[in-house]
Amino acid sequence: MRTIKYIVCSIIVLLFSDISNAEIVSNIQAEGACAIVGMTAEQCQLTALQRARAAAIEQAAGMSVSSSTLVTNMALTAEFIKSYSKGFIVKEKVEWPTPGQYQKDPSTPALIEYRVKITADVKLPEPKIKPIGIRASTNAIVYKNGDKAVIEVSADRESKIGIFNITADDKVFMVFPNEHDKDNKASKAKKLVFPGKNARSELEMQTLEGHKRDAEAFFIVGLDGDHARDFIGMFKPSQSMSFSDFFRKYSEIADYAEDVILTYEVINSKDK
Repeated sequence: MRTIKYIVCSIIVLLFSDISNAEIVSNIQAEGACAIVGMTAEQCQLTALQRARAAAIEQAAGMSVSSSTLVTNMALTAEFIKSYSKGFIVKEKVEWPTPGQYQKDPSTPALIEYRVKITADVKLPEPKIKPIGIRASTNAIVYKNGDKAVIEVSADRESKIGIFNITADDKVFMVFPNEHDKDNKASKAKKLVFPGKNARSELEMQTLEGHKRDAEAFFIVGLDGDHARDFIGMFKPSQSMSFSDFFRKYSEIADYAEDVILTYEVINSKDK
């Protein structure tokens, strides 16, 4: 029987900015906090950071920000990652105050609460004059260690496809195209499947060492087929980048691209 993991996250937004006609919204300040049961301290800290980032992006995009969220499993923490396609944090400063305590009511034990403060610059992508119409899906939303992921991508017009992995240790790296598999064109007449039948690489799913389960995501990008730049020229395959370094680089082409975030969960096969 699997124990349900309770994650209690809260968010306080400190500064609201006028974002009218702004391409980059600077110095957005937000706080996230996470009190957690049944997971590692590192996972708790990353959840708090993801929630703070999501709130900063939502604020820049002019969306309402909820004051608190109760998350009851790892799959739901991945919802925070989905905010990353609404705007791109191109610069961030992270501060970790001393942990506190969270207690829902006096009849339950107090939990250690990790808190984070961020100051972020967020770039808002321009509306597309000619939409690319990117759609993507994976063969599962929950994987066990050793399972193989397969991604399908289609587009309404010709585009270059890049597939990036947002990992559970807060890194981003390009899995496709790569040194072995470089044909990354998709169009209405040509659906892209990665890894394909003749691919020389694969996507084998694994939790991080010591983790029972992890929430991660594939960041799928469709770049206008006529654009002069290409993914291998911008990103080194399989080389990890920090969160803000990746999105700062991606923001250079974001106005000519569309993206989709596919979140998933990986479960250690020994987790019962």
